[in-house]
Amino acid sequence: FAGSFSRCELPRAGRSATATRRRLSCKRADMLALRAFSPVLTAAALARPPATVARRGSIAACGGSSRWHACMSARDAAAWPADKVRSQFVSFFEAKQHSPVASSPVVPYDDPTLLFANAGMNQFKPLFVGQAAPGSALAKLKRATNSQKCIRAGGKHNDLEDVGMDTYHHTFFEMLGSWSFGDYFKEEAIDWAWELLTQVYGLPPDRFYATYFEGDEGLGLAPDEEARQLWLRYLPEERVLPGNAKDNFWEMGDVGPCGPCSELHYDRIGGRDAAHLVNMDDPDVLEVWNLVFMQFNREAGGLLRPLPAKSVDTGMGFERLVSILQDVRSNYDTDVFAPIFAEIEAVTGAPPYGGALAADASAVLPGTAVGRDTAYRVVADHIRTLSTAIADGALPSNEGRGYVLRRILRRAVRYGRQMLGAEEGFFTRLVPAAVGSLSAAFPELAEQQGHVQAVIADEEAAFSSMLSRGIKEFNSRAEAIKQTGGGGFDGASAFFLYDSMGFPLDLTELMAREAGLAVDVSGFQAAMEEQKARSAAAAAASKGDGALLTLGPEQTARLADEGVAFTDDSFKFDLGADAGATVRAIYGAGGFVDAAEAGGGETLGVVLDRSSFFSQAGGQVPDVGSLVEAGGGATFRVSSVQSFGGYVLHVGSLESGSLSAGDSVACNVDGERRRRISKSHTLTHAINLALHQVLGEGVSQKGSLVDDSKARFDFSHGKAMSAAECERVEALVRTMVAEALPVHIQTVPLDKALAINNLRAVFGERYPDPVRVVSIGPEVPALLAAPESDEWEQYSIELCGGTHIPSTSDFGSFALVEECAVAKGVRRVVGVAGELAAEAEAAGAALQSRIAELTASAAGEAAAGEVEATRKGLTALKLEVDAATTSVHVKVALRDSIAAAGAERAVSSAPRGALCEPSPELSLQADREWLKRAKQLSAGEADRAAAAAVAEARAGVEMGPAEMAAAAMEEGMAAAAMAAAAMA
Repeated sequence: FAGSFSRCELPRAGRSATATRRRLSCKRADMLALRAFSPVLTAAALARPPATVARRGSIAACGGSSRWHACMSARDAAAWPADKVRSQFVSFFEAKQHSPVASSPVVPYDDPTLLFANAGMNQFKPLFVGQAAPGSALAKLKRATNSQKCIRAGGKHNDLEDVGMDTYHHTFFEMLGSWSFGDYFKEEAIDWAWELLTQVYGLPPDRFYATYFEGDEGLGLAPDEEARQLWLRYLPEERVLPGNAKDNFWEMGDVGPCGPCSELHYDRIGGRDAAHLVNMDDPDVLEVWNLVFMQFNREAGGLLRPLPAKSVDTGMGFERLVSILQDVRSNYDTDVFAPIFAEIEAVTGAPPYGGALAADASAVLPGTAVGRDTAYRVVADHIRTLSTAIADGALPSNEGRGYVLRRILRRAVRYGRQMLGAEEGFFTRLVPAAVGSLSAAFPELAEQQGHVQAVIADEEAAFSSMLSRGIKEFNSRAEAIKQTGGGGFDGASAFFLYDSMGFPLDLTELMAREAGLAVDVSGFQAAMEEQKARSAAAAAASKGDGALLTLGPEQTARLADEGVAFTDDSFKFDLGADAGATVRAIYGAGGFVDAAEAGGGETLGVVLDRSSFFSQAGGQVPDVGSLVEAGGGATFRVSSVQSFGGYVLHVGSLESGSLSAGDSVACNVDGERRRRISKSHTLTHAINLALHQVLGEGVSQKGSLVDDSKARFDFSHGKAMSAAECERVEALVRTMVAEALPVHIQTVPLDKALAINNLRAVFGERYPDPVRVVSIGPEVPALLAAPESDEWEQYSIELCGGTHIPSTSDFGSFALVEECAVAKGVRRVVGVAGELAAEAEAAGAALQSRIAELTASAAGEAAAGEVEATRKGLTALKLEVDAATTSVHVKVALRDSIAAAGAERAVSSAPRGALCEPSPELSLQADREWLKRAKQLSAGEADRAAAAAVAEARAGVEMGPAEMAAAAMEEGMAAAAMAAAAMA
């Protein structure tokens, strides 16, 4: 019976999902013939059409069996369009008193352990591990729900190579989630999951199977009998199945919150016992919802302790749920992907998507239905991933998440070009369709569409060029292998193509098969592991020993268990405040210790009950200074300060004496350094306002670094700033200095702060509630009294937890000394204030004076010795200007002055900005003018006119020395020809 059904129901390799379903209908006679093999078949089951084609409606109503699938899928899509599926989920849990929480960006700005947000619970991780900032909106949550944007491509969760090969893997997907933080537990979670799926979405109860944790003696864990009994209220015993720790025990990591989980699986076919197919990767029996019951905390050594507050974390794949509700066997057959498929067809001119699947990767070839449909799936998935990630602030690059995005983009472009016959630029043209399909739920994508297209266009063009070079490199290596009689493409060469040329391994394998070669995949993997090891070692070396001192979930849990209260660091905003403190814990590389002695050279971390040190946050570097034991017996040198879930860790070394938990210490912050840092931080606010006023509202902060020497500010902008724009920004900040605007700071409720017109906040930043508002100019009560006033447009108003100066007059002076590109669509400016700004201004004036002295005489009248001296002087000055710290617009003017030196006509002074990598072409015109004079002198007075003509040609871009010599010979100018030949 089972074998007959397998032959009847399983999809055949290379057959589209739609075509497969049309062939799934076993004849009624065949089913009757199976009666003897299946005593569980009921007369009612045999009397109805097979479950693969009969769930809602009738065959006749759709015009016959041949049209039934398309007809019913259209009906189901109309009844449950994707947007309705999503909104229904959120509204259901809102009615259960869950707070709707917006999806976090897929770029986890505040979690360096993740490349991308890969689960709905990521943004709630601080709650689960007890590190939510006290007073923050996050810390107040008891119940929450949302649809979270997720990317799984890179790191532990990596689905990249599976995308396109089946009907359900994605790099980008949405996770529908509901959470309880110490509120309700298993009973409510199970009851509501069943209610939503069967009563709200109307799915048939007899299609579901539930799993529960079967227990694990090795872990000392009993079966989750509570969950089993709760499911038995809705399902028969044979459909409530035990699962092992791999499938049914969830852990965040080696330490931290964990607990049993219960999964709901759905049988797309129905009318059968599919229990043996649960968790067997069967495409028709799939996991729909995972309910995680966090009731333990795993400590170092594997010990499990019950959590004082039990939590629930549930996650359901949105695309998978839509496919079930729309009654199609593939996520790609839903209206989630339909508009993108339609655009791919229109842009590439490829035949329509047919849903063909390959038995394995070797069958994915150009010119085949399998190759075409695999490419449809790859391209559609990847354009969603790239559009979302770039809109949320990520950019393709050569490392980290940027490298993952670059791989995804190149994989999509390669499939589109090779399998769909697409032309260069096709991928960029798909962005509007991807954004349009997602912007109803995530409006930030529409706001960033132009930026996304610009980034993808540049990357696509660069890869198209690299693809051609990579194919040439492959052919060269393959030919060499053949000539030596080898039959395999070595792993080192495959990795070189992957690492240097951006070639995915599957592309190298495909080209190798076409060349009659086999790729050494194990050698490739070995080279990959070596590269990972080198990268990890380099990263560790760059961080130093201090980077090892972090308080993770285990350490913060221990402090909490021992009754250590969060560090009160409210004193950090007032350097004059008395911050006498008590040592509550001492932490080293080996863990917590009761006491420490000087002389060991060990890096230590000290936790205090209160502190006046500023811990690194919001781009501001941490304070340094010392902790001095009250009796003077110990001095601890503080070199860094970090905060972990409310505990401030003072990192440094013990210089003298001994220090123990319970000792009283004085917090001595380096006050002068702090004041310079505060000046730089306020300066970033002033720069932010000036940039908005000069460049417009498209500017948004992308990052900052605030230290005691400068204010570095990264922002979104599509092109280099001109010298005039840089000068205007500088002038606006200097005006703020002259106006001596007061800096007002007040803590207010978050909702009231967000209502203030012209308020600036950093995208992706998680702000506490209440929050500090920093206003340069108007007092905060005035802002709150008239939050919508247009008057606030002219002032800097930001949410900020950093330290600041009391007035803009404290800047003293200001200079914008750098403007350069960080990445596509992201620019960086650097500003300095006070003495550094004055020094920058003086440096510019001094350089201008030297240029004037050097070029006082015209090149055309200079003597030989003067010509050579001036040329050398200008060359040296050019290098000095490039290296000088002075205003951007001043530097551009200096370069133009050098370029114009000796010229008979004005030289164009198109703004170039202060480039991160100075261009060697900046002063070529000056060199040409003085070279012209040198050649005139060397040719002699008799041939001066001929030499001048040759020099004019030399200054052009069309003629080289050899061509000049030939031209001169044609004119019979022998002397000039000899000079040009010598130059060549």
